[in-house]
Amino acid sequence: MVIGRRFAWAHLPKTAGDATCSMLVAVPGLVQFADRPDSNDKHIPFFGREAEVAGKLLAMNIRRLPAWALSGAQHKARHGVHPGYEPTPLESFDQITSRTDADDLLRWMTDHGRFRVDRWLRAEQLEDDVLGLLEELDELTPDVRAAVLAVGRVNEGGYPRELELELTGEQIARLYSLNPLWAKTERRVYGDVPVD
Repeated sequence: MVIGRRFAWAHLPKTAGDATCSMLVAVPGLVQFADRPDSNDKHIPFFGREAEVAGKLLAMNIRRLPAWALSGAQHKARHGVHPGYEPTPLESFDQITSRTDADDLLRWMTDHGRFRVDRWLRAEQLEDDVLGLLEELDELTPDVRAAVLAVGRVNEGGYPRELELELTGEQIARLYSLNPLWAKTERRVYGDVPVD
């Protein structure tokens, strides 16, 4: 999590969070507290620091659901998950698109909607959205813009992006139907979902 005087940003896994944290930390004087990027605490949800985030603009990243699901599956296959970090066999596309992990994670990060995210940052347009957040916070200057743009890609997963093209329409539709909260959020943030 990253906390500033007027905002708090929670790191939703597999949505370009390490890059976002680096961009926010690159702004002089913006950040009052930031979890270390190599710590599991970086994924603490809003309720985990409730007193510190009270009354602040809440921000979190989002990513298109098929890309998020594939990235998560690749990560589990390579690195495992907390606490044991034992890699698991890579799931099939049918298994990946038959899970409610996306909605489960959103509910957990927001404490079942008790914490309302005010500003969503799209992983696919991360630099623009971070700059938009900084403008909203009256922190955007030419030097700040240069510092954010200098960050570039951070800890980007190495799975082949063409895998997204191999998902069938049925698999994508099932994934969205099993994760209606993510689909609703994606519709609000992006204006649509791929199965509209």
